[in-house]
Amino acid sequence: MNRVLLSLLLMVSLTTAAQTGDRKVTVTENIAYRTDVGPNTVLDMAVPADGPRQNRPAILIIHGGGWSAGSKNDKVYHDLMIDYAKKGYVVCNMNYRLTQEAPLPACIEDVRCAIRWMKANAQRLGIDPERIGTYGHSAGGHLSLMAGVAAASKSFNDAADPWKQYDCSVACAAGGAPPTEIGRAGAWADHTEWWPIGYIGACATPFLVLQGGEDPIVRPNLTEDWVRKMQQAGASVDYVKVHGQHGVAFDQQLEFTRPAMDAFYARYLKHDDPSVSFEQLKVPDYGGSGPYKAVAVRERSLPDFVVYHPVNMERAVAGEGSALPVLIFANGGCMDTSIGYENMLADVASYGYVVVAIGALQMFPQHEKEQHTPSSMVAKALDWISQQAAAPASPYYKKVNVAKMAGAGHSCGGAQVLANAADKRLQTYLILNAGMGTMSMADASAQSLKSLHGPILYLTGGTTDVAYQNAQMDYEAISRVPVVLADNTQSGHGGTYNQPNGGANARMVRAWLDWQLKGKKDHERLFVGGDLSGYDNWTIKNKNFK
Repeated sequence: MNRVLLSLLLMVSLTTAAQTGDRKVTVTENIAYRTDVGPNTVLDMAVPADGPRQNRPAILIIHGGGWSAGSKNDKVYHDLMIDYAKKGYVVCNMNYRLTQEAPLPACIEDVRCAIRWMKANAQRLGIDPERIGTYGHSAGGHLSLMAGVAAASKSFNDAADPWKQYDCSVACAAGGAPPTEIGRAGAWADHTEWWPIGYIGACATPFLVLQGGEDPIVRPNLTEDWVRKMQQAGASVDYVKVHGQHGVAFDQQLEFTRPAMDAFYARYLKHDDPSVSFEQLKVPDYGGSGPYKAVAVRERSLPDFVVYHPVNMERAVAGEGSALPVLIFANGGCMDTSIGYENMLADVASYGYVVVAIGALQMFPQHEKEQHTPSSMVAKALDWISQQAAAPASPYYKKVNVAKMAGAGHSCGGAQVLANAADKRLQTYLILNAGMGTMSMADASAQSLKSLHGPILYLTGGTTDVAYQNAQMDYEAISRVPVVLADNTQSGHGGTYNQPNGGANARMVRAWLDWQLKGKKDHERLFVGGDLSGYDNWTIKNKNFK
């Protein structure tokens, strides 16, 4: 069938579209994006009823089902199409040839064709051909990632594609539980060109990969192997791993995966969505051990920091009965990454805190040399969260309590906190494996101790901790404010911060915050009474408490 007739069919389909009640989108079903290979190459399309009519971002949804089953008619995919159309995207939800109709790589070729069809008809559809993204789950996730590597893939039979003169690359690609390789012996395994693992390299397309940690069908280790190899090659790959099985990003853990998708598409399809304030989302250590599972995000308005907070802050505020206290965190070495502390910081956040940590968000430890940060970044974090708390349009508005803020830092980061000791916005301080003694570092010295105006906790790691003596000297020197020195005698200078949930040091940090910022008096038994039940190999001392 020639292109003119295909365009005529498209026009007929559009003229029969109807409003879908109060959902404010127009849905057209069963549009043929190709007619040369059978009846299954059709798609549904949802178009925003409001807003601009041209140059809109677009998303192509690709169903799962093991390449041999499934349909665009599945309620999850249909509802996802409607949801993103409400957010201002033109959304196509496609079928493709299943393997019993045509063997691999026919389904890959159909996805490429559907993308080309969207670009060929971009003006009529009102979409920007340079702002098309994809999403798929399971087999659809595989096909979505394959669309992302389209620019690098050459060995497909696109000769019969009626839209072959158009480019089939996309602006971004997201996949939930996506097979990146077949992972078992067989004929399919012989064709690496059919799998994302065959295209490791500095791909220009950004990717979002959503994975369940207990998925029995798509093994997390294979997914993570692809993600790491792509990142090491220079590709942009966001990775969200949460507790769950194969339904993650389909009908499981949507409270994590949908916000990650929203931010991903807003970032790369350049859709101005004021409800999405952040650009990237990560779930460190499965969200922490607390009652409010936490995420790490990179906020658009604070790109050189990570904010750790309960994924549903409204639920946390309701559960706590008040707005959430704030912790500002500075890293060891005064470095620009908190990835070595994210287990602890996510765990703290999961108990009803908002943590603002110095350094941009990292999905995995990176290989480039880390950079030193100035102590002024502590004040910058305090300024930002204070502004957010006062801004009605901010997601932090009425959810954070800037009258309850603490500063914490590890090693050199502890010195950065002490350099800001005079800032009256800090109610308390946590100096982790750090101390000034007679030295100067990060704009701080023993003189900084004279600016303390709230209780302070020093946490050390025994006599092998290089900061042990300096912390002892600070403890002796402080006379104006209450001070506690807690020593985890076996942990050394590095502490336990990178252990699951941050280990024993994180529990000590959280106990201090609960006491100082939430007023939980039962922790006095630990810090003032010296009751170390549950804290093996610890010693504790205090002074200046009335």
